[in-house]
Amino acid sequence: MALLTIKNLEKRYPGVKALSDINMEIEAGKIVGLLGPNMSGKTTLLKTIAGMLSPDSGEIIYPNGATGVEARQAISFLPDNMVFPSWMKVRDAFRYYEDMYPDYSQKNAERLIELLELPMNKNIKKLSKGMKERVSLAVTFSRDTAVYLLDEPLGGIDPLGKMKIMEAILSVPPENSSILLSTHLVKDVENVFDSVAFIANGELAYNGDCEDIREKQGKTIEQLYLEVFQYVQTA
Repeated sequence: MALLTIKNLEKRYPGVKALSDINMEIEAGKIVGLLGPNMSGKTTLLKTIAGMLSPDSGEIIYPNGATGVEARQAISFLPDNMVFPSWMKVRDAFRYYEDMYPDYSQKNAERLIELLELPMNKNIKKLSKGMKERVSLAVTFSRDTAVYLLDEPLGGIDPLGKMKIMEAILSVPPENSSILLSTHLVKDVENVFDSVAFIANGELAYNGDCEDIREKQGKTIEQLYLEVFQYVQTA
């Protein structure tokens, strides 16, 4: 069952076509990798799905056919650089999400706080980059919603931080939700994906099931990624 369906999606900036004829489905209970080099269109696609950008054509069909505000509320979005107010402590970030979102789950928050070993009384601006990413991921997953969008959650993080973040991603109950994870660090995360979509210059270069790639094509996701992008010149 598709939680999210994208049909013929296009997004243009002055003089640039950022997304061109994107068609894909995100099924319930799946972790989907949105893979591509920097500046390939991944962030634009995630922001368009999240309702932060308006498409120029095409459509996005949200969970349960939701539209408008309800559609945006069905999405929990982790941007590539989440900025918290300078005064905010870690516990304040969770309180902010609790006040802002009706689908905030204290149970989810407590589980993630423990799993990611978050220092609740520390000021966020004084944390390391890796710990800030843990906080950002935790508040994103504190919402009990249908689709989670993660934009480069592993960039510039030490190996222990990456391991913790991957544990958190895999801990999300899969039955009625899905994760779309954008990254160019394919090797670090390929084993968690159920399917992948490769994007370059705003177009889908490949879209397929990981089991087919591994069993029928006899390749790792990284091998196929390198094979596909070897012939793609990014803008």
